[in-house]
Amino acid sequence: MAGGLILDTDGPASPAGAAVAIVPARMGSTRLHGKPLADVAGVPLVVRVLQGLDGAGLALTAVATDDSTIADAVRDWGFTAVMTGECRNGTHRVWEAWKLLGKPGELVINVQGDEPLVSPDWIRALLSRPLDGLSVTSLARRVSASAAESPNTVKAAVTAEGRALYFSRYPIPWGAESVLEHVGIYCFRPDALRVCAGCSGTILSDAERLEQLAWMEAGIRVDLIEGDFRGIGVDTPEDLERAVEYFSEN
Repeated sequence: MAGGLILDTDGPASPAGAAVAIVPARMGSTRLHGKPLADVAGVPLVVRVLQGLDGAGLALTAVATDDSTIADAVRDWGFTAVMTGECRNGTHRVWEAWKLLGKPGELVINVQGDEPLVSPDWIRALLSRPLDGLSVTSLARRVSASAAESPNTVKAAVTAEGRALYFSRYPIPWGAESVLEHVGIYCFRPDALRVCAGCSGTILSDAERLEQLAWMEAGIRVDLIEGDFRGIGVDTPEDLERAVEYFSEN
């Protein structure tokens, strides 16, 4: 299959116990206000994400937020929450939370708080490819071009080896029958996380509202692993309805 990496286990995989997962969460989503606490069949959305990480064998999972309402809800469900100050973006919030937690683990996974179908399979895929230098690993799933027209989902153009060339809210590459839809999860080594967290917006990243474009301009390599990562990225009320329907039936 052209474009995107198929799950590769030839190299030495990193053990999950060497990794921590941090979920950045804030109330001020422009498309779905209060999204982290949106009710998904009786469970807050951000807690659904944390529950999805159960069984992955991670050293630690936590939510990073500047909202005490989110932190209280997370703790009420028995999970860890870290209060950060105001942050420029989700990656900056993950960096600040990781430092507040005492800099645990050899790898830091940023799990977007709007992916309630995240699973241990996603973590195993991320950790299957060793990180080198200032690189970041993420995931993607292949969808038809017609299904990727919404600007609420992020698409990626990659080399044959899976190195990201560009991310866009527009279906890319133009004319393709299928495209890679980016999945909201990243794996960093601490040095790469520090660089990404410190990146300021650029013309491209501000136009697309995609912070990873600023990382790439700063010299960070982003590798995408392609797989059947079924998910429901919750960005709109319609997405939330789909998530509620899924969890009500499963």
